[in-house]
Amino acid sequence: MKTRHLSNVPRALLIIGILAALLSACAPQDQRQEINFVFMKTSELTEPYWQDVIGKFESENPNIKVNLYIFDWGVGDQEIQKMIDAGNPPTLARVATRWVPTYMAAGLLETVDKYITDEFRSQFIPVLMNEGSQYDGLTFGLPITVTSRAMYYNKELFTKAGISEPPTTWEDLKKDAVAIRALGPDIYGFGIQGKDVDTSTYFYYFLWGNGGDVLTADGTRPAFNGEEGQAALNFIHGMMDEGLTQPDPALTDRNALMDLFRDGRLGMVITPPMLSTKLAKEAPALNYGLAPIPYNTDPITIAAQDSLILFKQSTDAQKEAAWKFINFLYQDEYRLKYALMEGVLPEKVSVAEKPEITENPSTAFFMNQLYSPSARFEQVNVRSVDIATAVAEALQATYRGEMSPADALKEAETQVLRILSYSATSW
Repeated sequence: MKTRHLSNVPRALLIIGILAALLSACAPQDQRQEINFVFMKTSELTEPYWQDVIGKFESENPNIKVNLYIFDWGVGDQEIQKMIDAGNPPTLARVATRWVPTYMAAGLLETVDKYITDEFRSQFIPVLMNEGSQYDGLTFGLPITVTSRAMYYNKELFTKAGISEPPTTWEDLKKDAVAIRALGPDIYGFGIQGKDVDTSTYFYYFLWGNGGDVLTADGTRPAFNGEEGQAALNFIHGMMDEGLTQPDPALTDRNALMDLFRDGRLGMVITPPMLSTKLAKEAPALNYGLAPIPYNTDPITIAAQDSLILFKQSTDAQKEAAWKFINFLYQDEYRLKYALMEGVLPEKVSVAEKPEITENPSTAFFMNQLYSPSARFEQVNVRSVDIATAVAEALQATYRGEMSPADALKEAETQVLRILSYSATSW
């Protein structure tokens, strides 16, 4: 084949064209579409993970700049509000699903149905989209961090205490806690969480396991102070009174409970799959097992997910850019890495079927709990955060010995009634 030689003029034009193409590919900073991405911190690995994902996304999409904000859970909703008040709202954010009704009621949330194709929707585990991401037929967000709950038990302590299998009922739970507590002054039968995130949920495990519920079916009145809730809190408090739990549950958050279990000082604890990841790193020799949460009348586990939401205050261009980022971040390689790194469950069917998930006994157990007919999502309400706070504060008061269980539930009921009086409907 002959080589064709270009004249000087066409050659110059070609060079100019190449330079123009290169310059357009390297989009100037002032021409890049910026989006604000807020993510609540799960661990010390959260920020570097997202920095890596964002770096790869921006290299493929040089006309989009993703501004990353990592907030601690304790201040996350306040920080988001500060951004909104300053006129620089998030475009996209991972939030607790219990925050979603508040954002929707305030007109801040953009439902995502118009962006979702059938193919995109089918990627997700159905229960997470159909029950955990919808309200009144609208898709308010996408599942982004998924867990279920189970009871961890220390097999070595069980053997020493003469216990052959994990408890299934409250009666068995208490009996086993008594046997384990007798092993030594620094060994505790069962862990109770009474501080920070999940304080209210820890009580709900027993409320639900006794046939009760947090709110009425329409979400407008408290329901936890019925016979079911009273019996549930009396059971928890009775274990504390008999010295079967760790000291001062009101001072014990999730991390402290996990540390007690890791150190071999706790016989049983209910917590998410992230404890398995922690044990693999920090106590690989610890011999432990997993079991469903013990119950009194109704077997239960909790299916929990955080939501990735789109904010309505963003421009159309920002929303389009955010959706490009969403499609990118939900690629299997990133979602698998995130699940394994943070000790959570995958939200995508294809990731859940990967051998790293199915061949890991702990992760497989929690996935089975997620798929279980007894799995349920916490009922959410436009005042969910306030309700959880009111219940948690009352629980802490009785855990500190400042109130009886009956008075604590009555006080929580009064506070929740007051909270709900501001809302005629659940959302």
